[in-house]
Amino acid sequence: MRALILLALLVGACGDDHVSRTLGARCDRPDDCADRCLAPSADYPGGLCTVDCFSSGDCPDGAQCIESEGGVCLYACREPRDCEFLGPGWSCKAEPLRSDQTQQVLVCRGD
Repeated sequence: MRALILLALLVGACGDDHVSRTLGARCDRPDDCADRCLAPSADYPGGLCTVDCFSSGDCPDGAQCIESEGGVCLYACREPRDCEFLGPGWSCKAEPLRSDQTQQVLVCRGD
């Protein structure tokens, strides 16, 4: 657990002060996060703490609610380097909004 907290602090020091157990911290299991852990996978390298959502208004600032995983908040981005603060394997990709799946938004997700 100490390693997880240290990692979250280091990632936060690398340029994004919004990384927390709510959104952005790495995780392996649900109790690593305030709400939900997306376990390590190709889509979420190192795992990702996030929030369940129905619309982007349910997400922390700087995040969008996407349809994936039944509705989760992911960091919004404009280009791949916007996701570098999450670590290796993250990129900026188009995903459908949860509230209107005909609209796509750019969010940080695995390569």
